[in-house]
Amino acid sequence: MDGAQSMRSLARRCLTAVVGGVALVAAGCGASATAPPPGVSISGPGLQTSMPPWQPQYANLAQRVKQIGIPPGGKEKFHIHALLHIYVNGLLSPVPADIGIDQAKGVESSLHTHDRTGIIHMEAPRPYSYTLGDFFSVWGVKLGPAQVGGLKGLGGDRLHFYVNGKPLSNPAAYVLHNGDSVVIGYGPANSFPHTPNTYLLYEVEHGLGGLGCTQTGKGKRTSCLSIHATKTKT
Repeated sequence: MDGAQSMRSLARRCLTAVVGGVALVAAGCGASATAPPPGVSISGPGLQTSMPPWQPQYANLAQRVKQIGIPPGGKEKFHIHALLHIYVNGLLSPVPADIGIDQAKGVESSLHTHDRTGIIHMEAPRPYSYTLGDFFSVWGVKLGPAQVGGLKGLGGDRLHFYVNGKPLSNPAAYVLHNGDSVVIGYGPANSFPHTPNTYLLYEVEHGLGGLGCTQTGKGKRTSCLSIHATKTKT
């Protein structure tokens, strides 16, 4: 085989395949990369890719809410809650209050938080399938199958995702259900709880402990956003 043929043979073996937007170099070509897991990566203006903790990103909140197309808040007939814990090297990283609620600009997303408990509130005029990716879009933190903000890599001593104690793949596409307990851990899998205490969900559902939304009438819940608006005006 002459030199030209050798070069053509090497080029054929070194063809790259694009998977999820990342070029994978064939083994034996001088470099290698691990294929990212398949799944959804959220996009939008102002998404944070820094290390935690992350504050709510308000500068581009209205644009991101419009982009993901979630229902507006107000006149809620659909009202559910989920709980999110994020651990980094065994330590709980806070989920901040007022994600999705920019008081200065009057932007109130139907997907939001009110406090630092990690309770996610979902309120809409109609039933809607909110995803974990929607929540991180509202928060303004990049989320993908192997990324949360500046935390990257899946498995081992890196990222792990769980919902109700079971491993979760493709987290951004996961549809949140009432009472879900979502855990994101960065570090060894045994460095954080996969099923943390969820009593806070019970409290917010029953209007206990001063959390969230009280119940009125025949089991109907008042609007979290209306309660929040009343408190900020007093």
